Amino acid sequence: MMKSRICVIGSSNVDLTFRTQRFPKGGETLTGRSLHQGMGGKGANQAVAAARLGAGVTFVACVGNDSFGIDAIRNYKADGINTDYIRQVNEYPTGTAAIVVDDQAENCIIVVPGANASLSSSDVRNAAKAIQESDAVVCQLETPLDATLEAFRIGRSAGKLTVLTPAPVIALPDELLGLCDICIPNQGEIEVLVGRSVNSQQDALEAAKLLMSLGVKTVAITMGLAGAFIVDSAGALQIPALKVDAVDTTGAGDAFAAALAVSLCEGQSLGEAAHRASVVAALTVTRIGTHAAFPQLAEVDAFMVDQNDG
Repeated sequence: MMKSRICVIGSSNVDLTFRTQRFPKGGETLTGRSLHQGMGGKGANQAVAAARLGAGVTFVACVGNDSFGIDAIRNYKADGINTDYIRQVNEYPTGTAAIVVDDQAENCIIVVPGANASLSSSDVRNAAKAIQESDAVVCQLETPLDATLEAFRIGRSAGKLTVLTPAPVIALPDELLGLCDICIPNQGEIEVLVGRSVNSQQDALEAAKLLMSLGVKTVAITMGLAGAFIVDSAGALQIPALKVDAVDTTGAGDAFAAALAVSLCEGQSLGEAAHRASVVAALTVTRIGTHAAFPQLAEVDAFMVDQNDG
């Protein structure tokens, strides 16, 4: 199997994860059970998840010139990620996320972008060589849209796979959708993108077709316990969710997106790649945290062997 090369352009955060029995109501103070500090941000999540799966990863991002930023770069290097295009800025702190996880493994998140807001189209152009030498360009929406657009322009002109996780969701310009090979929204995000509710598989199919009419080639909707729904010009495919004991869903969508991109770049079919991505996401939710939860390639392979044997 050939090693894939992935260039991720996106956000880098420090995550502060608070465990508590339930989410607090307005004005209420709750006593939490634990606090975990780790690295996060959708861009960093996808970069680390891809690197754990054996991909050669370059990460283009901005962090603060602070202890969190220094720690982030050190941690990315420990995962074998190329950090040459991570810029440290003095004007803003490293992005920070406060994550509350309840006993049902659901989460709510507050993100302060910090240095992520400094990522520019100029930063992306500086990394053009890395994009051109990659197999896929992977982006999200926690950094300025002009940087994402520039990354997809460079990627498309170089014939690279362009992969977008549209989160946090906003209305997207036609140009970006037209440059997007694979869009990976969750159920709520695709509702915003196409302006209609998705309550069934038929709704998901119609929403995906609407998104494709705007230029997206393949739509992969992640639907939690309902699994994933993949639609391209050849048809639709339902990927069932794997039954695992979930303790923290944070980062599961990013794990799925990274695994899908890596698997496709390794030559797997869309169905094979989506199944493997669902395995990576399932393993992720069985652990606390984001980066600490992402599985290594050997774990994924072993799980898939056991699943097939079962």
